[in-house]
Amino acid sequence: MQIGLPLRLSTTGIVGLAALSATHWMRENISDPPPLLAFALGVMPNLAAAFAMPLVLASFFPHTSGVPVTVQSRRTYLGILLFTALGLLGWELVQTRSERFVFDAYDILATGFGSILAYLAFGWHVRRFQVSRREATRGEA
Repeated sequence: MQIGLPLRLSTTGIVGLAALSATHWMRENISDPPPLLAFALGVMPNLAAAFAMPLVLASFFPHTSGVPVTVQSRRTYLGILLFTALGLLGWELVQTRSERFVFDAYDILATGFGSILAYLAFGWHVRRFQVSRREATRGEA
């Protein structure tokens, strides 16, 4: 049985959402964390969201996760990735004017890093999916 690309993408994105949930749990339940952990807990929501959102969204777009994966599929994924990254960066800019939320330049870097990881994850899944698909079609022949 072969696992389809949409399921692979959404499952990987859900891992990012689990990291986001774990971070929120840790923020609420760890009092006085050491400086490095406090820093990680501060930027992890941005990294996890930037990683998870495009992968989960891409699993809903047939032009991204259809078979076979084409140049258009990759362009569509890049559009989704750009949309989510710009949305998260826009939210950071909104925080500069907010009294309720705290702006942090490291959050912008974490968003960029999470987006890069999401791009790499998409490429890895596409390669693995195409290899497993070729092997499955060879076995049928």
